[in-house]
Amino acid sequence: MEGLQGGGSSVPPVAYHSNRPDDARKGIIGRVEANRRRTHGLLPLLGLALLCAAAPAVRIPLEKLPFIPADARAGGRIDIRPVLRNAIREVTTEAVSIAGPFRHEEPARADAELLWLFLDGAAALHTRGRTFVVGAETIARAPLGWTWTIEVPNGATLRALRVLKQLSPADRAELAKFPENNAAPHVMRFADCPAYGEAIKSSKTTSRTLLPANFVPRVAIGTVETSGPDVVGAHSHPMLEQLFLGLADNDITVIADNARANLTAFSILHIPLGSHHGAEVAAGKKLRYVWMDFFNTTEGQEWLKTHRPLEPDKRP
Repeated sequence: MEGLQGGGSSVPPVAYHSNRPDDARKGIIGRVEANRRRTHGLLPLLGLALLCAAAPAVRIPLEKLPFIPADARAGGRIDIRPVLRNAIREVTTEAVSIAGPFRHEEPARADAELLWLFLDGAAALHTRGRTFVVGAETIARAPLGWTWTIEVPNGATLRALRVLKQLSPADRAELAKFPENNAAPHVMRFADCPAYGEAIKSSKTTSRTLLPANFVPRVAIGTVETSGPDVVGAHSHPMLEQLFLGLADNDITVIADNARANLTAFSILHIPLGSHHGAEVAAGKKLRYVWMDFFNTTEGQEWLKTHRPLEPDKRP
């Protein structure tokens, strides 16, 4: 900038002599004042630029689920691969592919809850003399301490996200308060789960609760579905960690603070904790994803009261 010299004053010092006419002296003072004002006006802008440059960029961790291909030649095997490793404390997420014919025995656990989100394929679940036939877009959870047998027939390939949630002593005490939720398996097609409304979503959006609060301590799961153009309004919830799982045909942009990520089918991402986030879907595309909430405290589940039940008579 004119008048600036590296590290020095914005203008050179001016000596005044008593023999200068008044108008000349006033002209010099005017130029000094103008330079001072121009320099002073740049300082806030310079400070803002430095702050923006120093602010850490938000990153949205995202992974494609590494499923094995649906190929009959790959039959008779199971493939389990971790995704978003160490993203959320006490939570493990794994992409599971089972190519039939195959029987997978899921042992009973006393220290962790196990949830299955079946995305495509077909199987039969067996537990304590009960059998459930499952297909694409089905949630399954056995009561704590029960075993599962998952049987995939010849020619079918089952793909799922397996979610393991470690239980603290406080979680186990909380679970004991709701014995009715731990009496039988919870197996439901996504489409059969109760719908709810929410202020941040449009009237054409369909949202469903797959797993309400108090089934698995400090965990809730649901879905959101709409078509473009549409948005899920920006919001934040520092009381919980959240994952998004893209379902079939999903193709959306997720925004978190200054970051953007393209979530497609069978991909999973982690919403940065406390970020101001939302989602948008363009014309001709679909928004279809599962949200998974992992609350820091039991009290944080009050957030779920923002979900307005639309089918109160339908129970999970």
